[in-house]
Amino acid sequence: MKGILRLGLIALLFAGCNPLERSDLSPEEAIPRNAVYILKVHDPEGTFREVDQYLSRDDSSIGLPFLNFLQYFKDLSPEEAGYLAALPVQGDSLSYLYISRIREVAKEKDSLAVTGELPSDSLIPEEVEAGLYQKKFTRDLGNLRLTSRDSFLIASFDASGLSEDQDPMRLSLLKSSATGRPFTLFVDSEKADSLASPAMENQTKWSGLAGALALDLSHTPDKLQWTGVGIPKDSIPSLVSLFDQTRPVLNTLASLTPEGVDGLLTFSFADHSVFSENQRKAFPGTRASDSLFQTTEEVGLVFQENNRAVLLNTFGALSLTEFLQDARQDRYDYQGKEVGVLTPHSLLEEAFPSLVRDFRFTHYAVLDNSFVFSDKKEFLELIIRNINSGSTYDKSATYQSAKEELAESSSLLLIGDSDKLQDRVSYLLPPALFGLGDRAELRDPLLAFQVVADRSFCHLNIFQKKKTGGVRRQGVSPRFTLQLDAPLATVPQFVADHRNNKKEIVVQDTKNNLYLISSEGKILWKKELDGRVQGRIEQIDLYKNGRLQLAFTTSNQFLVLDRNGNEVAPFTMKFSGPVLNPLAVFDYEGNRNYRFVVTQGNDIRMYNGKGKIVTGFKYTKADSPILDRPKHFRVGTRDYLVFRLEDGSLKILNRVGDTRVAVKEKIEFSDNDVYIYNDKFIVTDKTGTLFSVDTRGRTTKTRFNLAADHGMDATVKTLSLMNDNELTIKGNKASLDLGVYTKPRIFYIYDKIYVSVTDIQTQRAYLFDSNAIPFTGFPVYANSPIDLSDMDNDRKVEIAAKFEENSLIVYSLH
Repeated sequence: MKGILRLGLIALLFAGCNPLERSDLSPEEAIPRNAVYILKVHDPEGTFREVDQYLSRDDSSIGLPFLNFLQYFKDLSPEEAGYLAALPVQGDSLSYLYISRIREVAKEKDSLAVTGELPSDSLIPEEVEAGLYQKKFTRDLGNLRLTSRDSFLIASFDASGLSEDQDPMRLSLLKSSATGRPFTLFVDSEKADSLASPAMENQTKWSGLAGALALDLSHTPDKLQWTGVGIPKDSIPSLVSLFDQTRPVLNTLASLTPEGVDGLLTFSFADHSVFSENQRKAFPGTRASDSLFQTTEEVGLVFQENNRAVLLNTFGALSLTEFLQDARQDRYDYQGKEVGVLTPHSLLEEAFPSLVRDFRFTHYAVLDNSFVFSDKKEFLELIIRNINSGSTYDKSATYQSAKEELAESSSLLLIGDSDKLQDRVSYLLPPALFGLGDRAELRDPLLAFQVVADRSFCHLNIFQKKKTGGVRRQGVSPRFTLQLDAPLATVPQFVADHRNNKKEIVVQDTKNNLYLISSEGKILWKKELDGRVQGRIEQIDLYKNGRLQLAFTTSNQFLVLDRNGNEVAPFTMKFSGPVLNPLAVFDYEGNRNYRFVVTQGNDIRMYNGKGKIVTGFKYTKADSPILDRPKHFRVGTRDYLVFRLEDGSLKILNRVGDTRVAVKEKIEFSDNDVYIYNDKFIVTDKTGTLFSVDTRGRTTKTRFNLAADHGMDATVKTLSLMNDNELTIKGNKASLDLGVYTKPRIFYIYDKIYVSVTDIQTQRAYLFDSNAIPFTGFPVYANSPIDLSDMDNDRKVEIAAKFEENSLIVYSLH
């Protein structure tokens, strides 16, 4: 009975409406004023495809009301262009009405239109009611057709007074939106906010963004994008109202932002006084335009985990610089930049409350006409390091991928990793905005939101996109820095982790603590030694089982440590007398039958793999103190052990310590080692002359006219020289800035030659290829010679170096 009464009421209501009544209303004017969402359908078939793909996402973050709205259109599947309006009914429920023009053809009877006939199953009220809900009800109103599944909405629709009861702003938006997209979405922000769940009470709502929005959807397998406009309402402060009557400027703050940050949010304006007045209206407690910021054009907020920094770009920095100099309590230099130190200061919170919240900076730096502020010293220094090395956000894959979809100038620009941004800017942007642009199936996507002011409205652009791997430029970027307990005493050195074939770092500080550091920058262990490590640490496989140990000498010890830093007996030998030279390790046949050569003054001791003296080795006492560690070379099938002595002798011996090549001439050795190059032994003297000795003892001299402090490194086919500020590699020359340079060091990795030198005056490390052409992104900041290796076993190269006095840094080449 209940179903019959309801159906009868519907029929009665329809009967009271004259089917021939005419209306001169346009579809836009027929939309009730209380509509929350409006979908303007330009192309019904195209809209159906777009909505179907959009709803197929495995995600519901944008909230049920909006999802239901799109789902309703999909179920309704209208054939004519028109408008789908979501209208509030009881509580937070919505009902939906589709309004379209009637085709200029003879009307066919709608098979789903209500008739006076009862359905055959009307004796089952619940089923009748359910059946009615699934039907489409239509009503012709003059030249308009109304369609809905809500029969009462259709029956009670009253067109009288609609033309006078229109919102001019909404009407203008609806009529002016003619795009090449299948549909346009309109959102009435205040009405949409009324549907928000209690859980979102403390979050920014739609009205916090704009009074009304009109958005077009575009998506591909790699991108989901909404573009359109946002219009402020005079009665409601909103984000877009901040930029009323302003013009954006070219965005530049990405060039001051570190490459690996989670995100960057910027505001820009051509006239700070106009922006400041708009801000004062939105935040009544805000003071009027501050003269300190009159020249500010762009202000940005950088996020990285728990770190934040504020960036300012100006066209004149004098006033703000003088204010900060008066306010600071201390200063120091960091990588050529002056850093000011203050007590926690709220200046930026007070000047830009629309952007900066709960931020009291303690450190700042001035970079020409730009400023960097942070509440953490370490984060400010990270920013300076990345600027100096060129590893900035504008060169990142995230920024470059987003840039393809963006205008060059933005009033507001937000870019970052999608899963890390929402919580960071929820005070400023509605979560529903992120939901619009969310595409759950994209792996590690970027999210971007752009606002471009244009007189009394703003252009909006929000999208989620797969990062384009190919746009990442060749260069170098900091991977991590690590601070030790005391200043570094040795150059950080890569060593192999035998468990995974990756690399770790070993380094010693001035308190003689030896550290092993993981590829992620974590200290694995620290061991206090009795003295300073001499030269490079060697790695050996003492037990021939693939497990590697560290072998080295200190000033008075010969030690072998296992992977966990434990001493390996019997290699815990102590020596009295002069400081030991660096340890030499010989493996003649490559079978891990090691010979360890410890030299001290004139004494030579050779040990086997069991820590016993090799009694068959005859050369145990030199005529003069030995310079540095001896070297082992193999030329053809013969082994050569080479010792440089303080008296200028060059001893070239065989395995048992007898003379294999007699060198008669005394050489005033430079501070460079002996090498094998083109099957000849080469050394230089303090006058810059190169001595070349063949395997028969014949010596030739080449005068290079090198300075006394020149540097040299060589492999069997490559020779590199550093003389003053000129670097030579295989005869190719590179002129560097005047400075004090370390010896060149040659690395051969994956069939590629790398040559490095470091200017210890300016703390800059250079890297060149075999043609003396510098690698992109160099020089980088380094306070020592560098070490080079593939740290992750991914065929990409990393660099380790001393950074500040008590810290090291690892860079990645890409």
